[in-house]
Amino acid sequence: MISLLFLFLSQPAIAAPAWVPQAVSQEDVLEEKTALFKKIIKGRGQEPMAINHIDGFATLYSEAQERREEIEESLEFDPKETKVLKAELKELQKRQKEIAEIVWYSFRRKKETKEHHTLWKAAVYAFGRMPHHGAKYLWKAFEDKRFNRDVEFRALCVKQVGFTRDLKQIEELLDLLDYKDEVVAAASGEALSQYREAPGDVRKECTKSLVKMLESYHNASLDREDSGAVREYRTIRDPFLRALTTFTNESFRDPLEWTRWWNKNKKKQELWKDN
Repeated sequence: MISLLFLFLSQPAIAAPAWVPQAVSQEDVLEEKTALFKKIIKGRGQEPMAINHIDGFATLYSEAQERREEIEESLEFDPKETKVLKAELKELQKRQKEIAEIVWYSFRRKKETKEHHTLWKAAVYAFGRMPHHGAKYLWKAFEDKRFNRDVEFRALCVKQVGFTRDLKQIEELLDLLDYKDEVVAAASGEALSQYREAPGDVRKECTKSLVKMLESYHNASLDREDSGAVREYRTIRDPFLRALTTFTNESFRDPLEWTRWWNKNKKKQELWKDN
């Protein structure tokens, strides 16, 4: 749920004096809420209130994103008042950057407690709703030394990268398909499955890597005495298969069938056109 403070923030601009520009009013209130959030994080406890604020910040980011898309469409099809719209677009981009930065402030809580983990997870889910800016902080959390042994948390960060649907993250996700921890490798497959609308050349590259890695994991698992390899294959199999279906609209269970399909179809240009 969003706190009453953020509900106030989302009210129409008529709540402010008529002579105060809407953008300025929103920035002033955002600054106020940011100061309050920092105070909460610097203190002790109050995790539910902090999480409520994170949810509110994520909503504000989404609203700014919707407005950005409206402006970008207007500039493309009806380029009137270009200067005014570009100024607003720049202000929205700045606001989104500030929102992501303040959500990251939750990681100032250093002690690893159950309550803090709940707070950090809330921040990770919020970053998944923040395309470009969110991905930056998700990787930052993934690489944070305090989580080196927390494989599940690191996997959650990777999964949420997929929800940003930021195409710039594709290469990083592909690199994780053979990560040392199979849970993280599986998470990279889950993340890639979010990129259904990716350009054709991107889908082709992802399919190529997934087919190759799926076969590699499968071949290793054929040595039944290697219980680790069997476990790894069982962990990554379904996430990888879901990603492959996302990119190809095909559905096979056998890795060898995927290899045969790829060898037969990798050069068919009609399969790899942009959607």
